[in-house]
Amino acid sequence: MTSLFSSLYRFRDIGVLLIRLAFGFQLIKVSYLNAVFPAENLPQFVAYLNALGFPFPTVGAYLATYTEFLGGILLLLGLWTRWATIFLIINFSVAFGMAHLALNDDYQNTFPSINLLAVSIFLFLNGPGRFSVDTLKQSSEVEKPLF
Repeated sequence: MTSLFSSLYRFRDIGVLLIRLAFGFQLIKVSYLNAVFPAENLPQFVAYLNALGFPFPTVGAYLATYTEFLGGILLLLGLWTRWATIFLIINFSVAFGMAHLALNDDYQNTFPSINLLAVSIFLFLNGPGRFSVDTLKQSSEVEKPLF
């Protein structure tokens, strides 16, 4: 059975690319309005965090919004992927712990945070794959002449 799927190994970077693109677009989609039009949209997020008892809800709303927005852009590009995922892991761990577990939220509402946390951990551990700016930067640094 192993030999049946062993030829797929060469396509693993395509899988990583698809995961980065899907979740990068999702992060941008959910945070776009708050990030681009904060005066109109962030007050509702601040009120939500305040109702949950978050300390410094305004700071938290801005941090979460821009972590997701900029993190999504960085995932799409595959740029500074591991650094971006560190911040995303923190963001979604807090979202999961303080917003979902604290409220005893059901699985359906918790599912997006769990998925985004899992993907962030996956990309942190595995890197952005071959089709990324990170990999292009590494290969160009190796190929530079010494003199």
